[in-house]
Amino acid sequence: MLSIRARIAVVAGLVVIGLAAPSAAVKRRAFVTSVAGNGNLASWPLSGGGVGLAAGDNICRARAFIADLPNPGSYYAWLSTASTDAYCHVQGQTGKKATGCVGTATGAGPWYRYDGVGRFSGSIDELTDFASQAIYQPIRFDELGNELSGTQDGFWTSTLSTGEAGADTCSGWVVGTSGAAGSTGLPDRTWDDWTAYLISACDNERRLLCLEGGTSEVTPVPWVPAALAFTTSVSGSGDLSTWPEAGGESGLAAADNICQSLATAAHLPSPESFVAWLSTTATDAGDRLTLTGTPIRRVDGFRVADSKADLLATGADNSLHVDQEGRYLSYTNLWTGTAGDGTATVDHCDGWSSAVATDDGHTGFGNAAYSEVWTQIGAYDCDLQHRLACFSNVEVLFWDGFDLSENTERWSTVAP
Repeated sequence: MLSIRARIAVVAGLVVIGLAAPSAAVKRRAFVTSVAGNGNLASWPLSGGGVGLAAGDNICRARAFIADLPNPGSYYAWLSTASTDAYCHVQGQTGKKATGCVGTATGAGPWYRYDGVGRFSGSIDELTDFASQAIYQPIRFDELGNELSGTQDGFWTSTLSTGEAGADTCSGWVVGTSGAAGSTGLPDRTWDDWTAYLISACDNERRLLCLEGGTSEVTPVPWVPAALAFTTSVSGSGDLSTWPEAGGESGLAAADNICQSLATAAHLPSPESFVAWLSTTATDAGDRLTLTGTPIRRVDGFRVADSKADLLATGADNSLHVDQEGRYLSYTNLWTGTAGDGTATVDHCDGWSSAVATDDGHTGFGNAAYSEVWTQIGAYDCDLQHRLACFSNVEVLFWDGFDLSENTERWSTVAP
């Protein structure tokens, strides 16, 4: 095996050549670069003499080569410019998504994370469908397998969740000064924030998101014994009694009715076992989960936590942006009233009975993972519309599973 120094010495020739992807089915990979730089990508080491998008691609291909990833010459940087959307760019094309990309598409996705095991997203069209972005878990890792999280590990994108260019591109990724700006994404988020979180001055150092070009094979997610979790497809104010699914109840009883009625309609196993992740002055949400050593998984089969203790200690290991029908949600703010350790916060919309703007309820981001942000991000007015997170207190031993490539009606027509 070549040393890192030797690999760097030969990588420039590799990235200029741009190796063709193999025709056989493979698992296309994605990663966030372990290196960072300003918005002038030509100034980065391993830019290979390229400028703008070409420099970004060279950096991605160089990092993939150094990390011994398959097909290193086929990677593209997830970047847009004023003339080319990332949606087109990662398919080997130029131009704009709205008017039709220019050139022959090479195919793109679905994508796995750096190791070819963990699923990151669906195909390019599934990934950039604003209403139902198919992101299975945050990208999280760099090409060397190091874990990333938070704004300190953000990456340049200038790309909206539709795959189209945003307004701020560091002048096409050729400016690295504070007088210009570029938009960035986060490695610990799914919906929207994964690609369009905030605007950053171009003299700041950010990473790149790299996607392997070409069409990928799809491996279904096998079911393992676990308790189910989902985010409600419906939302409402902090007065839960006003939600149509509340069944005439109020407070926590209303919340549980909402979870259970949605689980019943979706034919989920043991629908009566679901409780809402909510706290009040008298009750902690953590105490409402009664299974102690059981893994927790979303209804699409992806792991949320290894156990209740894991969830409370380190936060959700995946985002909860999937509803009871297995759909990927575009808006996932959650009423919680709960801190990361599962205990009550001070704001809970008066026991979840208030829809008054002057009252507050703590919320979480259902599209965030790896920290307490999923359950505690801030307090919002109780008249706003947010969703609920629902957890089952029954372990499901056998189930029909979820084939991500084919069947989305596994329980919608026939109860398991």
